Amino acid sequence: MRDTLKTLHVGLGPIGIEILKAGARAQICEPVVCADISPEIAGRTIREVAQDESLPAVSVCAELDDALEQAVQAGAVAAIVSTGSRVERVAPQFEACLRRGLRVISTCEELIFPWLRAAPEADRLDGIAVENDVALLGAGVNPGFVLDLLPFVLTRVCQSVESLYAGRFVDATRRRRQLQAKIGSGMTPDEFRSDASEGRIGHVGLAESAALLADSLGWQWDDFEETIDPVIADEPIATDHFKVAAGEVRGQAQTVTMGDLTLELTMALGTCDRDEVRIEGRPPVHAIIEGGIHGDTATAGTVINFLHPLMKADPGLRTVTDVALA
Repeated sequence: MRDTLKTLHVGLGPIGIEILKAGARAQICEPVVCADISPEIAGRTIREVAQDESLPAVSVCAELDDALEQAVQAGAVAAIVSTGSRVERVAPQFEACLRRGLRVISTCEELIFPWLRAAPEADRLDGIAVENDVALLGAGVNPGFVLDLLPFVLTRVCQSVESLYAGRFVDATRRRRQLQAKIGSGMTPDEFRSDASEGRIGHVGLAESAALLADSLGWQWDDFEETIDPVIADEPIATDHFKVAAGEVRGQAQTVTMGDLTLELTMALGTCDRDEVRIEGRPPVHAIIEGGIHGDTATAGTVINFLHPLMKADPGLRTVTDVALA
């Protein structure tokens, strides 16, 4: 049985709490302190925040520096950061943890392959991690597994790969309000396109998944095309959070094409859940996961399952395809 790791948890939104509870339940994590800037969360214990009496009564600090001081004193070895999607915005948190000698794993979507959009920051963080003899890793289910690591693993049976398609189709009907809003539920098509053109609509990390997969296969990854379109309701759809009329937007369809690689992500109300990978090669491979892989639950699973591999990873900024799976 593997040792339980003393951990610092930064960010206690829905995903952060799910990771916290999953890690403690699996006896992979022993949370020693947490940090969150929300005034509704800071100053409380994680038992109160997560509403779980099985968790230790450790405190939630409002300031990361205070949490880091307590984490180091308590012997923490890793930090789990679940605070943002963009590397440049979250980089100061990564840097602070790395400089205190903590390994860092994060759900930051761009961190899956940050050289695509944030290369200068990625190189700087890599240098800081090497300097402090620790590793930094982005992990998750999308990005981080379904459209990148899973297809890459499936290519390991192929003598050659000619082209690759991976698609994820998510029924957002029972998902969090935040996700339903993010995909444009209830907007007019014109409102959707306006927000998409300004970057307010769209899944962060799809292009990073493509770049990670292409790089892992030895393919070119710095030239790609990305599109995003509204999915229009043919009839009224109602959820706990939105009422969508016929002709309004019920979700989004996003595609990235990178040479012989195509990734497709559709998140919409009423879509049939499934994940699919098609590899044209020797031999060809076609895999469908009926019902799909649940995003929030699986994200927590990937993060806690990569913690021990993170401890053994070479210093620097790593990816899920270049560290051990166990």
